[in-house]
Amino acid sequence: MSYNFTLNNMSEFMCSSTLKEDYKINFPDNLGFMSCKKEIVTEDIFLFKTHALANKTLALQAISEVKGLVISIILDGKIHYKDNMNNQVETFKKNNLYIKYINEYDSTTIIDQNSSSKGIGIILRNDFLEKNFLNHFSHINDIKEKNSNKLPSLSIYRKDISKNLHLAKELYNSPFHGGLHNIYLQSKCLEIIYNEFNEILSCPKCNTKEKIKLSNEDIEALYKARDIILLTHEFPDLSTLAKKVAINEFKLKYGFKKLFSTSPGNMILEQKMLHAKQLLETSEYSIAEIANFVGYKYQQSFSNAFIHFFGLRPIDVIKTRNYYY
Repeated sequence: MSYNFTLNNMSEFMCSSTLKEDYKINFPDNLGFMSCKKEIVTEDIFLFKTHALANKTLALQAISEVKGLVISIILDGKIHYKDNMNNQVETFKKNNLYIKYINEYDSTTIIDQNSSSKGIGIILRNDFLEKNFLNHFSHINDIKEKNSNKLPSLSIYRKDISKNLHLAKELYNSPFHGGLHNIYLQSKCLEIIYNEFNEILSCPKCNTKEKIKLSNEDIEALYKARDIILLTHEFPDLSTLAKKVAINEFKLKYGFKKLFSTSPGNMILEQKMLHAKQLLETSEYSIAEIANFVGYKYQQSFSNAFIHFFGLRPIDVIKTRNYYY
């Protein structure tokens, strides 16, 4: 018999670059506990230290949006992960490592009766992957393509993790505090990341010179995305734009650089500024109203962006209106 619990949506805890509160549950009737300590290594890298103890078999269901690559290392005990989308269960034991890309997941963690487990998890957000690996190889993109919906199937699973096992233990038991603690975490996490990606890149199946392939459907979607930016005044964020044309953000950014020699973000910004300048010159709207039209919540943020783009203030453009007095 197992005791089933459903956790709150974990997205903010898992993904926020500012929220650093620890997450702990003491289960009723002395059933056990689960704790997860979150460390923000950089704005794109998060470290999680987990510890669970079960006096009875516990099943913990959780839903979260992650959008990143997860490196997990089991330091003690064992845990079972159930993919609630396809009803598959995988077991990970002490000294095992697994890597997977996650957009969203709906999973259940199962801890056996009279057992405990410890481990670490490192989340690499999309910005980190795109900044460091976008033009190197298509393997990361392939993982994201295959797992673009709910909980992905396991991407990489290794038992031989001698290079990273001692680093994971040092991370879990960091002896430092304050600034030195932050440097310590960053150095150990980056070393683990380096070791794992070096292993991936050294794989014979992963040709580092291989480029991301754009299908005819991808190219059509990219031109459609460009038309939305150039021919409308919607100014969507990248996530919304990608959904509108049915392509993932990774290929959206790569495809824009390849086909149009710019990024979708830069093209959207340019159109925002050009439209704003036109409104400032010819309309009767205020700066605050125009800022809102092009997607800025705060007038000062708009003004700063406008000055950076054109080298002059919005108010200076308004003064060129024929009827300004």
